Amino acid sequence: MTKKKIVILGVTGSIGQSTLKVVRHLPDQFEVVGIAGGRRWQETAEIANEFKVPYASVANQSDYENFSKALADTQPLCGEEALIKMCTLPEVDLVLCGIVGTGALIPVYEAVKLGKTIALASKEILVAAGEIIMEEAHKSGAQILPVDSEHSAIFQCLEGKSPKDIRRVILTCSGGPFLRREEDFSSVKVENALKHPTWEMGRKISIDSASLMNKALEVIEARWLFDLEPNQVDVVVHPQSIVHSMVEFTDNTVLSQMSENDMVFPIQFAMTYPDRYSSSLKPMDFTKAMTLTFEEPDHKRFPSLRFAHDAMAMGGAAPAILNAVNEVAVLAFLDERIRFSAIWDLIRIFLEKAGEYPATNLDEILATDARVRRETEDLILSGVYK
Repeated sequence: MTKKKIVILGVTGSIGQSTLKVVRHLPDQFEVVGIAGGRRWQETAEIANEFKVPYASVANQSDYENFSKALADTQPLCGEEALIKMCTLPEVDLVLCGIVGTGALIPVYEAVKLGKTIALASKEILVAAGEIIMEEAHKSGAQILPVDSEHSAIFQCLEGKSPKDIRRVILTCSGGPFLRREEDFSSVKVENALKHPTWEMGRKISIDSASLMNKALEVIEARWLFDLEPNQVDVVVHPQSIVHSMVEFTDNTVLSQMSENDMVFPIQFAMTYPDRYSSSLKPMDFTKAMTLTFEEPDHKRFPSLRFAHDAMAMGGAAPAILNAVNEVAVLAFLDERIRFSAIWDLIRIFLEKAGEYPATNLDEILATDARVRRETEDLILSGVYK
């Protein structure tokens, strides 16, 4: 049996670590040929040596020398060019992208142009450049498979279904740590925002979940992944996180996908697609008492979902701006340089002037992204949002 050759971007993060669990669980199915570990060069070197990876990269040149010395039989690489090199290797069958944000946008785009299969966890890539990425995928025949549990659920529910039969998709949302919070959000502490009630995730995604921005980004991602109109993507709050998402059809029937809360499953499904294999996931036990509840999101207290629909309605640079401002603001909040509610304040300011920024091609989107990040940082430095 021929092993599927994979590249893992973001190998030291939560998605990357779950991906390695799948590789260990199914060693006869996968061969890791490239990994990117960002700033955590020591962990990246250990993984490269464990899996005997031909290529491994780190983000910073300052780490490159120590990283190189720590490797056994792996070629060391560095920077964005390294990501492009690994993603476009002729032998690569699958690129699993788990880098938070848009840092891997260009490498993923180059892989899509070559018709590679992409297992995508970095929702920000389709938020910023969904139309361009999906258009290129249609040209090259590249498959973009969702890794987020919600989008994986929708993907599974839609298998074999005709697009004309879809009324809407319904993303489920845990509601995050502040679902029942009644106090003002300006006093939120970083440690409290990081305490997600259901999932174990990285710091940036945890803050996005607390603000519901994670779900807002998923709304935009779903629009592009499944070729939907913006009004065909809805969200319901489901605190138990057992039903991962649903699809409603034109005959008023609904299909949903359920499983225990573990990112290993949607990652494995994307990696092995179209086949299914046994997993380390605990099976559902329907003999035990189980309560599933659903409710409408509070758009007034959590404006993130409204921002997503505003950005989709505006089109152009608006979704990329939404994402760029959020990334800068979240990092500033984590550094305790702005209050939690300022994340929404900053996004609102930039969305109101989104029409001023060009976004007709990928170069313009990247330029707008960089410009908005600088301008957001300037506003933060003013101290107004502390």
